[in-house]
This record gives sequence, C-alpha cells and structure tokens, in this order.
Amino acid sequence: MSIVSQVNHLDKQKLICFDSNRLSHAYITTCSFADTLATAVVCSERSGKRPCYKCADCNKASRNIHPDIIGLGKLEDKLIITVDQIRKLKKDVYILPNDSTQKAYIIKNADSMNINAQNAILQILEEPPAHVVFILCAENTSALLPTVRSRCMDLKNQGYDKPADEDDINDSSINQNELVKNFIEAINGDNVKLMQCMFKIDKLDRQSLNNFIEKAREQVILKLKENITKNTPNKNKAFITAEETLSKTKEMMDLNVSAGHIAGFICASLL
Repeated sequence: MSIVSQVNHLDKQKLICFDSNRLSHAYITTCSFADTLATAVVCSERSGKRPCYKCADCNKASRNIHPDIIGLGKLEDKLIITVDQIRKLKKDVYILPNDSTQKAYIIKNADSMNINAQNAILQILEEPPAHVVFILCAENTSALLPTVRSRCMDLKNQGYDKPADEDDINDSSINQNELVKNFIEAINGDNVKLMQCMFKIDKLDRQSLNNFIEKAREQVILKLKENITKNTPNKNKAFITAEETLSKTKEMMDLNVSAGHIAGFICASLL
C-alpha cells in the first residue's frame, strides 16, 4: 500500500516508478502527474515497474482512450464538486474494469469538493473495492478534510510528483541543441542526465518535441557510424536501443501521444 521506489535521486528531482503489486488505493497529487499515475494503475506489467509504456494498456492510456481511467471534475472551470457527483462515482466503482485489472478515478480539483462531497468519498476511501485506485488532484491540500488526507498517499506534499523548479522550465527557455547534446551524453549510462533531459522534454510543444526527436535520432545514427569507424562497436548497444526508441516515438507522435508519455517511454527504454 505504498510507493516503492525512485529510479534515481536527482538532487531534489525525482522520477517515480511503482512495484507491480504495491500501488496504494488512493493518492493526492497534482493534475500534471495524474495521467502518469493513472497509466501505472492500468499498466499490464506485473513483474517489474509500472508504467512500462510498452503494453497495450499504456498505449491506450497515452492516447486518452483507456476505458478504465475515469475522470471527474474539470481543470478549466474550478466548479465545486458536489455530493451528487460523488454518489454517482460510488455506484460506478463497484463495476469491474473493462480491459485492465484495475480502474483509476482521477478527481480533478478535488480541493473544490464541498464538505458533503468529501464525507461521501470518505466512505469509499475507507473500504474501497480492490480493483479501484483514486487519484485526487489538489493544489490546495489543506482544503481537504484531515480524514480524507489520512486515507491517501500524499505525493504532492512529499515532492514525488514534481521536479524541483519545474515551474521555471518552459519551452522557450530550453535550448534544443544543448538538450540533444545532453541526451546523447546520457545514452552512455548517465541516468541522472537522462532524466534531467526527460523533465525538459515534457515541457516541449509538439513541434519542438518533433524537432528534438529528429535531431537526436540524427546524432544517434552519427554516433553509431563513428563507433564502427573507430572500431568500438561494443559501445553501440545503447545507441542501437536509443535509435529504436526514437523511431517508436515518431510513431507515438503520429498517434498524438503526449510529451509526458513520450518522455516516460524514453526513460523506461533507456534506463
């Protein structure tokens, strides 16, 4: 019933993975991390870390078409979530999943739930069905009742869902050439630098992300040729994996997969 591991400690930056059989039944987090967490819930991987970003369930989740990821509340309008909405949700949670073995309920703006709604969801948080995971997105955690908070794993206040200074990173501040250079250096086994690159990739718009993939793939192919010329083919294994991974991300771009899911897929493939 707990978060199990961090792939690496990047000073204050953290990338989260979950052991296959040790997901909590409820989390408090931010909207930016909710999709990754929901993907981990429905992921088909049962022997390693989740999300794997390779299975059919991860693929559906990345395209926002997984039937077992259910959203409640809207990020845009900040409307108060009412007790009637929670009562409707409570009826739905007992229906078994469609594709996965678990269902993820993302409650956006959970801190907008009124007292009656919070008391209603508290009942299901105390005795949830085994196949259900609740993800409460709350910018203002203190707006949630202490009894609600006590029954959830608070990733937000533990700092697990957001790299340090994330808000200071944006597309305009990212140097594409420097990012590609750091990515190529990271392929040789610098996992810290790799994940730092992925945090930045998550901030790119679609055109910038597409440009990064193309430039990075070009540099990877050059490295492969360079290693052959220098008679050091033993160094090519990581770059071959990188080239295959970047090729797949091009396909993911065509399917309109988000930057966050693509960054996660690259990490899962190269770590």
